[in-house]
Amino acid sequence: MDQNTLGQISALLGEFSARINDLEERMRLLRERVMVLDKTIIKQGDRINKEITMLKDDFSKIDNQIEHMKDVSESIQNKSEDFASKEELKLVKRYMESWDPMNFATISDVKALLRGKKISKDKIIEVEEWGKYQ
Repeated sequence: MDQNTLGQISALLGEFSARINDLEERMRLLRERVMVLDKTIIKQGDRINKEITMLKDDFSKIDNQIEHMKDVSESIQNKSEDFASKEELKLVKRYMESWDPMNFATISDVKALLRGKKISKDKIIEVEEWGKYQ
């Protein structure tokens, strides 16, 4: 082989060697990037898993609070059935106003009247006057 051919082959081999070195460098850079991406993805996956766990815990707490609120609501509803309604209270008020229980005599007042004694409180009625009120 002549010198010219060897020079061309040597140039081609040098060019191939340079290209292979470039490709190897690119492959090395790509591997590093892939490793960095892998680490980033793993970290994000871990973070997302932690957040999902926290959300599950929060949802569980919210579910428990909702159940508690339902129980309290049912308890209040059951107890409220024992309370008088507004209309019932108005009816009782009308009866009390029409009866005017403050003017009723107590048993001790009646006994005192029957004995002819004066009645305590603001009423002083003698037995003779009692007939007027009957």
